Amino acid sequence: MSAAMTASVEPIPYRIRIGVTGHRSLHDSQSIEALVKQLLCTQFKSLFPPDAQAQVERMKRAGTTPVLYRVLSSLAEGADRVVARAVLSDPGARLEAVIPLAVEDYLATFESDEARSEFHALLAQSRKPVVMRARLLRDERSDPAAQAELRHQAYSRAGRFVVDHCDVLIAVWDGERARGVGGTAEIVQYALKQRRPVFRIWHGSVHLINAGNHLALDAGALMAVDQFNRQPLAPGYLKSLNRNYFEAARIARWIPESVRSMVNARLFPYYAKASDAAKVSQKRFYNAGKTIYALSAAAVGCAAVGVLFPVIAWLGFTAELMLLGIILLTLWQAERRHSREIWIENRFLAERIRCGIFMAICGVEPKPIDVLPFMGYSQTANDWTVRAFDEIWDRLPPLRGSVGQDWRQLRLYIRTVWIREQIKFHQIKTVKEGRAARHLALAGKIVLPTTLAAAALHLLLLAWQPAVAAAESVHLLHLGLHRGLAFVALLFPAVAASLAGMEAHREHRRLEKRSANMCRQLDRIGWEMKLAADPERFEALLQHLDEEVMLRETQDWLMLMRYVEIKAG
Repeated sequence: MSAAMTASVEPIPYRIRIGVTGHRSLHDSQSIEALVKQLLCTQFKSLFPPDAQAQVERMKRAGTTPVLYRVLSSLAEGADRVVARAVLSDPGARLEAVIPLAVEDYLATFESDEARSEFHALLAQSRKPVVMRARLLRDERSDPAAQAELRHQAYSRAGRFVVDHCDVLIAVWDGERARGVGGTAEIVQYALKQRRPVFRIWHGSVHLINAGNHLALDAGALMAVDQFNRQPLAPGYLKSLNRNYFEAARIARWIPESVRSMVNARLFPYYAKASDAAKVSQKRFYNAGKTIYALSAAAVGCAAVGVLFPVIAWLGFTAELMLLGIILLTLWQAERRHSREIWIENRFLAERIRCGIFMAICGVEPKPIDVLPFMGYSQTANDWTVRAFDEIWDRLPPLRGSVGQDWRQLRLYIRTVWIREQIKFHQIKTVKEGRAARHLALAGKIVLPTTLAAAALHLLLLAWQPAVAAAESVHLLHLGLHRGLAFVALLFPAVAASLAGMEAHREHRRLEKRSANMCRQLDRIGWEMKLAADPERFEALLQHLDEEVMLRETQDWLMLMRYVEIKAG
């Protein structure tokens, strides 16, 4: 194993993301820059809730999770650049450039060559600039007025993107109404509507605008990142990853050592941590569910024994009480450990890193994680998993694409090690989930008719009463049948409910259908990739596989499992 694989894992920082909006014409740039630096030192961390502020101090002393800054800026002249420079002066800070127009169009809005040079210098510090418009304005509209309208619309979209992806907004603003679409006042109002804290800077003073009394940063994301950093790393897992990705597959032997070292050092450790945490928490969540649903039916059976057999009623009700206590304890432990949340969130992160491993091997940048509007109730752009993946990916060196490499070898590697293995995984999962769903369904089909038969026999038994003169053995048989059928009538509906709970808890049928659908999608894209005639087509298919197939499938799974709960009733 290479030295890179044995290196310690650098903790992922929690970044306070600072958005910026403001005027282009400023008369006191140095004063504004000084005020921004003062905010970094004194104000932003105080926006955490009090208990989280104490946690930040503990993390600082322990060195587990640094709290750093990221500035989102359009890098226009004036406020955008002043705030960006101030934030970037803080050690460890990073820049995410959000460019409203195609770069050629955007450069035309600057007043001097010096301003354009400064823009390029700042843009070079952003690893993955976000460009809101790819096409030039003149390619869409020939009329200057129409081009101006498109330009202002682009400014508005860029400003809203900044707000949607920041934790706090700095507005260098005179307080006047917006002078057009995409103006500073419009972006400030949008930020307040989205409940972002807004610091307004003007005339040498700073004022915190009340965003509906919602002035707290996301402490939950901070705690989740810290928990991930404290997750232990199993060295044996790293060895198996290196073997599976590079050594076992003969087609991978040509991959350069520099690429292997990068993946081993900068991606495998985080994948291993996320995957291991997901496996442990999944096992806890599933075991807790099986325990609760099984013991729920058993508790009903004990209660039935207590009702039907007075001689041992104390034993039946004591057992019921003990089982109910175990159920409550198991449920409390599952909720306290947050097993489901840790499982699905770490699984989502692990899947994104796993896809990223293949993209990095091919030298292709994945697109930023896009959280679609319909996913708003289950995931947001502020989730700690999105933050963590961005942070992990930003540490990679610039990727230069598959052009210039042996892209045919890359194509074969992706089809063999990624697509084919994923198809095998989903084929096995389809069979496994389908078998489990059928077994539960079969058990339910047995339980319900048995309960109906027991109820019918019970009615017949009640209609038949032994004569007083009948033998004692007949009376005992009648009493035994009565109690046995009553026990079945009481217990089996509880068993049916537990089986239904297990099916809802595990979602076997839905997962079976999902995996079957994934097999079809993967097989189709594998065939298309086989027919790719040039590296550009290969890269397009690779990004489609990453974004439209793997990411959407994982997000859809996240939506499904986010609200799967253990329900003890």
